Amino acid sequence: QRVHFHSFMQDVHRRIHELKQADLRDKGRSFSIDVSIENNPIRRVALDLSKEVSLLCFDEFQVTDIADALILRQLFEVLFAHGTVMVATSNRPPCDLYEGGLNRSYFLPFIDLLHHHCIVHDISSGTDYRRLLSEGTDDYFFVVNNKDEPEDDYVSLTERCDNIFDEIIGDSKVVVSEEVTLDVAFNRTLKLRKADPEGSICRFEFDELCDAELGSSDYRAIAERFDVVMLERIPVLTLKEHDRARRFITLVDELYEAKCLLICSAEASPDQLFRGNEDRGKGSSAAKKEQKSFETKAAEILGIDVAQSNNTRVGELASVRELNFAFRRAASRLTEMCARDWWQRSNRSRSGLNGSI
Repeated sequence: QRVHFHSFMQDVHRRIHELKQADLRDKGRSFSIDVSIENNPIRRVALDLSKEVSLLCFDEFQVTDIADALILRQLFEVLFAHGTVMVATSNRPPCDLYEGGLNRSYFLPFIDLLHHHCIVHDISSGTDYRRLLSEGTDDYFFVVNNKDEPEDDYVSLTERCDNIFDEIIGDSKVVVSEEVTLDVAFNRTLKLRKADPEGSICRFEFDELCDAELGSSDYRAIAERFDVVMLERIPVLTLKEHDRARRFITLVDELYEAKCLLICSAEASPDQLFRGNEDRGKGSSAAKKEQKSFETKAAEILGIDVAQSNNTRVGELASVRELNFAFRRAASRLTEMCARDWWQRSNRSRSGLNGSI
């Protein structure tokens, strides 16, 4: 089974949650304090997975969340013991996974486990094949020209996006005003204000998706439902805004995995959206707010207190170090998804556009 690592871990957390809820319902609260290995929910989920798959292929293996870090060793000890083979790609070698995360010592046994069961290959290449395929064109990535007064340019870009949106939805225009509700993991729903109920296109501003308590399961629901995603007013991001940056990278990953067609308006080109350690000076109110990511709620499901260091959550501490690597991948994927060649090659055929706009 090939799966994005985000999706796999989301499924694992869902299974653990459902198992604990079933135990609580069927056996009462006293069962929750049973610490025997046979009743360990992580082990039981791993046993089920080992029966379902013999080969796991992970794309973009990275660990940024404390809940993931704490369960991986228990999970893979069982998987490897029962013959499951893992193949993975990652921006980091095993020894650098979850680098800088508080209480990383609890994660180190998993690194030893990887070295024992896996062969590590260093594949160094200076060629970005996504950019070669996109032929250097960003046909649907629109950038403001006046960086000092971007609002003036955003007005014209919004009009351009309006025209594209209207062309895609066609006769569905009359019902787009209705709110569309998507089912998400853990019995949650996501309400969309601007979307075609038939699934051709949905439209968001950056803050709606990346400045809210959303995570990979929300973005995956969008990617699976809609052929075209229009994302407007993408700002330049720095590590000081790591919550928003991490959500944006996760969004790009999910859209890419689903082969969605992407239309963007942004403050800068894909390569200039991520500024590493640079500070934009003015900053934004959103960057100063501490927001609790939905993904970190998995820790609560596992009964783990979310540890903090200097008022910063552990998952964030690790993700800040991972962002430098993930930024480059996200910029490359943005370039490819917004290119005409990607649209022509896409199998998301309901839109019927094929790069013809």
